[in-house]
Parts: sequence; structure tokens; C-alpha cells
Amino acid sequence: MARTSSKHWMRWCAWPLSLMVGAACVSVAQAQLSGLVGGAERPVSKTAPVTFQADRVQYDKNTGIVTASGHVEAWQNGHVLFADRVVIDRHTDQATALGHVVIMEPSGQVVFAKKADLSHGMKDAVTRGVAVLLAQNGRLVGNGARRFGGQKNDPTAPPLWQIRARSAIEDLQHKVIEYHDAELQIYGFPVFYLPYLSQPDPSVRRQSGILIPAFGSSTHIGEFFALPYFWRISKSQDATIVPIIATKAGPVLDVKYRQAFNFGKLNINASAGHDRFAQARGLSDAIFANGVFDLNSTWRAGFSYNRTSNVQYLNDFRYLPNAGFLASNAYLEGFGRGSYARIDAQTFQGLITSITQSQLPIVAPYARYDYIGSPDAWGGRVSLTANAFNIFRRVGTNTRRVAAIMGYDLPLDAPDGLLIDARLRLIAAGYSASKLNEQPNFSSVQSASTARAIPIGAVQFRWPLERSAGRWGTQVIEPRVQLVVAPNYGVTQTTLIPNEDSLDLSFTDENLFSLNRFAGIDRFAGGARVDYALQGAWYFPDGAQLSGLVGQSVSAHKNALFPVGSGLNDNVSDIVARASVAPVRWLDFTYRTRLSHRDLGARLIDGTVRIGGKALNVTPGYLYSATDPYYLGTQAAPLPAAYFTPRRELTLSAATVINSHWSFSAATARNIQTRQFDYAALSATWQNECAAVSLNFYRRDTSYNNDHGSTTVLINITLKTLGSFGFSAL
Repeated sequence: MARTSSKHWMRWCAWPLSLMVGAACVSVAQAQLSGLVGGAERPVSKTAPVTFQADRVQYDKNTGIVTASGHVEAWQNGHVLFADRVVIDRHTDQATALGHVVIMEPSGQVVFAKKADLSHGMKDAVTRGVAVLLAQNGRLVGNGARRFGGQKNDPTAPPLWQIRARSAIEDLQHKVIEYHDAELQIYGFPVFYLPYLSQPDPSVRRQSGILIPAFGSSTHIGEFFALPYFWRISKSQDATIVPIIATKAGPVLDVKYRQAFNFGKLNINASAGHDRFAQARGLSDAIFANGVFDLNSTWRAGFSYNRTSNVQYLNDFRYLPNAGFLASNAYLEGFGRGSYARIDAQTFQGLITSITQSQLPIVAPYARYDYIGSPDAWGGRVSLTANAFNIFRRVGTNTRRVAAIMGYDLPLDAPDGLLIDARLRLIAAGYSASKLNEQPNFSSVQSASTARAIPIGAVQFRWPLERSAGRWGTQVIEPRVQLVVAPNYGVTQTTLIPNEDSLDLSFTDENLFSLNRFAGIDRFAGGARVDYALQGAWYFPDGAQLSGLVGQSVSAHKNALFPVGSGLNDNVSDIVARASVAPVRWLDFTYRTRLSHRDLGARLIDGTVRIGGKALNVTPGYLYSATDPYYLGTQAAPLPAAYFTPRRELTLSAATVINSHWSFSAATARNIQTRQFDYAALSATWQNECAAVSLNFYRRDTSYNNDHGSTTVLINITLKTLGSFGFSAL
């Protein structure tokens, strides 16, 4: 055990300190001396057991005293000693360092002292006038101490915060540091006092004990206080137990359990307690659990389970505020060379009033297999995607499907730089469905069993043309044309097919050249079509660049599968375009649009501008959509009026780092259509080497579960590596 003087005060910022210096150097009998020893000069060797270097070295054979003076340096195995003078007694194996003594440890800790007495192979040290700068900028100051460590910096600079104690004891066996008559000071002003305080030394990563408490005020639960306790169950297990007391709700007990295995890990977060909205004043609870386990080098299994008995409980106690749903699953997956397989089951719990729990699907099981082969002699690749699933709803369509997508892709290089990509697909699927007349299909039949196979062939031509613009850089123009041929499927052929993966549709430049414009395979608009686009770029020598694309599609047949307003209802599609401009490093602009092929009216606008760099970054954005795909599949035909209600939204975010201490950020979004702000957020952070203080404000104006918006203010104070405590208001 190492003990400090009982009459001095100590201070530090960050994790309190290891009081042990360790061996700064070993016995002088093993040392090599650099300088004039016995009239001979020997070179310095840092690979030797111990090496000394000094302006002058004197050795008295009669007394066995070695005196090194003038810029003395001694090092061994990463331990370094600096001093004005070092006196070594070879008979007693003791050394005394005098004047501007600095002892540096491999851990990054350094001791500054006026005098240091070293003994027992330099393993023990008694220092006078000591100041220590610890790892992570921790500091300690005392009149005297034994066995300390730190880092070579000015230790006299006053910290923002400090804990001062009348005495401190380090138990090296149990790796615990104990403090008596300890007080927390901010700029020297005492704000908190404890007659006794203990904590693990910095070498201990996990140890049982009370953590920093949390407190605050909330409009939902009133004033609250939480006192976490960390329990180190074993080397591979721990738990954090948090009792919460509030004036309007509670008490609540929250437990977080973690366990690590050689083959995986397990995490469980369970909580329960009284909430103001609990029915019949019963208990509310929530559990979030997940785990992953390696079965062998190919297969692994995992799960996630997330459930709550009370949606308001999650919001009131800030477990998962404003979430739309909770998902749970269990899975088994395997990884092979060019292949992947997975089987899982999924359930969902809705958390908002617009979601009806009885309409949510239960997927059990869902199996898939993916394979992509190596290039053949022509450079082509064979691919296979197969899947099968069963979907059950208490209210809505129940679906069983088995499907396989076989493909072959062949890239070719033609003369004059022409690039050709040939693709073949065969989509085969079998379906069995009941309650087809309910959501989300609203079919004219109640149940059906059917199967279909769709062959697709496509060939795409790209001709990138590049030319030098001299001092203006390089220009690239690339025409693209794709021909797609497939059977013409329409509404009649899909009446018996349930739609589970193709409810959403958005036509943009990103899926202009996709074989299927829908996201999945349950809906496919076949027939012959030609997709074409012109894309180009201009690269300037100073790093500036311009790039863009404009394209369209022409189909041989109209297809009523596409919803009204999608831009794909006629033989000629809407025009899609993208432009990116980056004239300087601190400015870039990205713009996407879809224009009506009839009158060039805007159907989609998505623009974002980034201005500035690390010191100041501002990002405004604008989104306009003539339709809202969210409402597809919510009712039988005709489409609801909300689908045709335009979306107009302005967004703005900004962040600035003024210096190493101050940083600010802000963000907001305004719905132009409703003339209301969706949200506003502000954040300010101040920090130095010892502490950090952050202030966060968030205002949500949109209604969540009919709450008409909410406001959150969070204040968090961190004493670096010692812990954090905060105040929150909702």
C-alpha cells in the first residue's frame, strides 16, 4: 500500500491517479555511464538495461558514490528520469535526484519534484514538493508523496475543477484509491463535500460501485432523481441498476445486463415501474434485449426482443421517445464464398395512434439465399436470389410466397470505347393468399393461389467521351441507352397476386435504368421500353467540378400498375435530372428533379447546399413532391386525397467550431404546406482538458400520439473520465 502525507492537499482533474511510479531505473550496478568515467568515454546506448547521460559524471571508488550533474537523463525500458543532479550510492543501491526532477512513466504519467529519493532497484520513490500530471490531463499536487506517476507538462496550471482531500491512500492489492475529507471545487470554490470517497485506480476498467447520479425536471414525470449502481458480476458479466424516483410517477427500476462469451454477446435492458398513464395504476414495463452468437466459422445466430406494455412509458422516461414502432426478430445466418443464407422471424409493435396493431404483419418464417458466381470465360457472372416467407395479419392479407430470381450479367468492351452491359433475369414466384380484399391489397377477390415466371432481357450502351479543355480541366460526356424487353403484365394479371414488397414507388434518376421500377417483385410492369440519358462532368484543375444527368423512358405500352402522379403512367415518362456543382472546396450544391413530360412542370424537387468547412458549416435544403407515396395501400381505390397533397419542406442546419473550447450547432425544418415548423434544435458545447458542458434544446411541433408537440432541454456536465451528470427538462 502506498500512502501520501496526511498533512498535504491533493488535486486532480480527470480520473484520479495511480500513485505508483514503478521502476524508473534499475540498480546502478547494472548501469552504463555516458561521460568521463575512469577517464574513458562510452557511447550512449538506449538498448542497454540502464543508460545515464549527463554533462559531468564523477565516481568516488572509496565511497561508491556516483554523482551525475548538468542535464542528467536516465532511461530504462521506457522509464525516464530528468534532474539537475543525481547522486547514487552503489553500496546501498539508493539514489537521490535533485533540482527540477521529472520522472516519466511509459503509461504517460510524470512526476515533477524538487527532490526524489529512489531505492530498491529504483522501484520505490519518496518525493518532496511534488506535482503530478496524470494520463488524460489528470493533476495532483502535494507537499510530499510516495510512488507517483504523470506526464511532462506544466502541472501548476490551475484546473477548472478539482477534488481536494486531506489524505489519499492507494491499495495496490485491491487497486482502490481512498480519499478522506474530500471536496469538489469549481475554480477553487467548494461545491460538494464528502468525508470519505473511494474509486478504482486508472488501471481498473470495471469495478462495482455507485455511478454519477442524474436529476432533473420533466413536465411528464415531475422532478426526478436517479442513482445508478454498477455491479461487476464477473470478468464477463456486469449489470447497471438504476432506481428512479419522481414526483409525478414512479418509482421505476431500470436494469442493464451485459454478458460476453467466447462466441458472442448478450445485452438486456429491462425496466418497470408506475407511470401516470398506466391503466388502473398498474405497473408499466419495457424490455430491450439482443444477442449474437457464432456457431462456427460459417454460421451465427442472433435475436432482438423489444416490447413495452405502455407506449407513454417509453416517452415519459425517455427510453425510446417518439419511436414509431418496435421490431423483434430471431435469425440464423451463414456466410460462404460468394453466398449468403438467412432464416428469421419478425414481429412488430406499433407505438403511434396512426398504426393499428392488428394490421401489423408477423413474418414467420422468412428465408433467403443469395449467390453470385465468379466470372466465366467471357467475363459474365451468374447470380441467384431465392426467398420464401409467410406473413400473417389479424386484420389484412395473409401471404405465403416462394420466389427465385436467376440472373446473368455480361459486360463487354466494344470498339471506340463503347461499353455494353447485357443482363438476363428470370423471376419465378408462387403465391398463396387469403383475405386479399383487405389491406394493403384491397383486391376484388378474397383468396387466391397462383404462380408466374417473368423473363427479362436488357442491354445497355454507354459511350463515355473525354476531352481536354486545356487550362480549364477535363470534360466528360456519356450518352446512355438501354433496351428492356419483358412480357407485358398489367392490372388484370396481378389481381390474384398479393403485394407485400412493392407498395412504395418513387421515380427518380436513381431507378431510371432499373429493370423493375418497383422496389420488389410482387408488382412488375413489363413490355418493351427504351431508357435513355445524357450525363456529363467537368473537372477543373483546382478541384472544382460539375456533373449532371438528364433522362427519360419510352414504353411500348401504357401500364395502369403505376399509380397516378408517379410519372410513369403514359408511354413517355416524366423527365428526371440530377445536377451537382462544387465550384470551391467550401461550397457544393446537389439538385434532383422530376419534370412533367407534358408541360415541364416540377413534380419533384430535392435540393441541398453545403456551405463552409469545419469552422462554419451551413446546409440549407428544400423538398417538394407533388404526391406522397406514404398513403399508397392505405385504402381501396380511388387513392386518398392525402396522396395528392403536395409536400413542401425547408430544412436548415448549421454547425460551427469557434476554437478548441466552443462549438455550436442548430437545425430546423418547416412544412411550407401547413405553415408550421416540424422541429427546431440548438446545441452549445464548451470544453477544456478537464471538463465539458453541453446545452441542448429540442422543440417538436408535429403531434406525436396527439401530444401537440413537446420541448426538451438537456444540460450535461462531464468531468472528463470521472463521470457525467445532467439536468433535463421536458
